[in-house]
Amino acid sequence: MHRAITSQISVASPPRMAISRAILEHEISELRLILERYAGTLIDVPREQLMRAFRELLEGSQYASAADLLEKLSSSDESCIWLLENLLDVSSAFFRFPGVFRVFEQKIMPELHARKSGQSPRSLRIWSAGCGTGEEAYSIAMSVCRTVNCGGGGWNVHILASDIRRRALVEAERGLYPREALADIPNSLIKEYFSKVGEHFLVKPRLRNLLTFTHANLAQSAYIGRFDCIFCIDVLPHFSSSQRVALVERLQLYLEPGGYLLLGEGERLSGPPLKLVPKDEPSIYRKPLVAAAKSSE
Repeated sequence: MHRAITSQISVASPPRMAISRAILEHEISELRLILERYAGTLIDVPREQLMRAFRELLEGSQYASAADLLEKLSSSDESCIWLLENLLDVSSAFFRFPGVFRVFEQKIMPELHARKSGQSPRSLRIWSAGCGTGEEAYSIAMSVCRTVNCGGGGWNVHILASDIRRRALVEAERGLYPREALADIPNSLIKEYFSKVGEHFLVKPRLRNLLTFTHANLAQSAYIGRFDCIFCIDVLPHFSSSQRVALVERLQLYLEPGGYLLLGEGERLSGPPLKLVPKDEPSIYRKPLVAAAKSSE
């Protein structure tokens, strides 16, 4: 995908005439606004880092000035994504915020298990929104498999994992991690769900097959189905206040009645009246079961 982006902005003609490479202060401010509007997230990086990324994109493009490139960025998803790949933090970790995963395994999954006992097959749809390089999504899969029989028992489990950064998604789909990345995973789970490949560990197919990785921009409205649980960990704090309200409203629509929204420890929902009710931990919310019946009347 990076090659495709590069080809879109690279030169396919003889050497260009000398052009002005000057980037003005107000152009860096405009660039920050364009990216924040596109991704919804606050681009909280030093000016120098933003300048370097913009200059690299400019020097690999056919545009004669920073102003011309800014005009292109206003209407170019691919160029914005290329910059975001170089600016947004892709760090992640397995079982990050263990308190959230503890409630998920000990309270949420048993409740869903009991509620779906009459279904055949019993379906479970979970969304990891902002999955980074995949650690969160695979942690969810391991937690699910610890509480239900993913390989049988009449369960149909599907975990959708999305991110705006395609480079991060490539790593997530590969599922290959260094030993130090697995430090917070119990040895029993490492043996069950990972294969040693040289100095790294590869996610086994039995776990990998539960997941689908896809590119998604959370700042844009795009219906992707209904879910029993949505993990949106450490995402909302990076959004502007208006984009945060809009995203929470969409997440409420994407939840099944009785479904759960899980945030990072210490995160809280605020703003317009919510249809979601805090549960167990302040960072976990539930959509009322009666929502569907009321909306269909």
